[in-house]
Amino acid sequence: MVFFSLQNFEIISRQISTIGIVSIGMTLIILSGGIDLSVGAMLSFAINIGGQGIVQGWPLWVVYPFMILLGLGLGWINGFLVTRLNVHALIITLGTMNIYRDIIMVISEGKYITPIPRYYNFLGTGFVPFFILLIVLGVFMLITLFTPFGRNLFAIGSSEQSAIYAGLPVQQHKMIVYVISGFLSALAGMILIGKSGFIQPQAGIGYELSAIAAVVIGGTSIFGGSGSVLGTFLGSLLIGLILAGLTMLAVHPYWIGLITGMLIIFAITVDSIRLGRGIGR
Repeated sequence: MVFFSLQNFEIISRQISTIGIVSIGMTLIILSGGIDLSVGAMLSFAINIGGQGIVQGWPLWVVYPFMILLGLGLGWINGFLVTRLNVHALIITLGTMNIYRDIIMVISEGKYITPIPRYYNFLGTGFVPFFILLIVLGVFMLITLFTPFGRNLFAIGSSEQSAIYAGLPVQQHKMIVYVISGFLSALAGMILIGKSGFIQPQAGIGYELSAIAAVVIGGTSIFGGSGSVLGTFLGSLLIGLILAGLTMLAVHPYWIGLITGMLIIFAITVDSIRLGRGIGR
């Protein structure tokens, strides 16, 4: 019963909040038939480059918007490249992931930003991260379920060519989901600062796989066209519970990546069979 204590729920809710927020952005992209491997790099870029403002003594009301603008800008770059170049989003975002991380290392010289003024901790304390996650969840549930934009994402993911023939603004919609992903990555980074109390150049490493795991475990098809933001939230919650259980059992951290990878393979395999695509095609 100790596992289900209020204290443990607070810890788990803080753990899943950053991944959950990033995963919601990933959901929109996967729904539209794309993928984004640069979410962790965008998170790190926004807080490390934006965090230089903290070093320079900028006030919070300047630093936070600057971080958000950086996330939006990086998302726009991803969207621009994906929609303008005839190259799969997997390749584009793999490339931008490495570019963003190298820029971080060049500018930060691999140094942590610490100490962080205490008032930056607010976003990462108590249940605040979880409440932010719930707000983001509610907003994007409404968008995907009740707006033409949301419904169009399903159509684009199901058959992009058919969506083009139907006159849908496919390129515009794809651009928007990548910009949203950049925004949510930056927001998650701001929460991460509050949770950790410092900024490190390696922040966000592995977030792309955790986000994909949450999305596919939550029932969104990796092939696009079907799924839900709520399912992603539940997928994030499930992963958080599993990781918390492993931590309580003192399982070595190296096993966590292995288990996450196995969950992704299992969920994609089930999705492939469900859609009748078969294994190995």
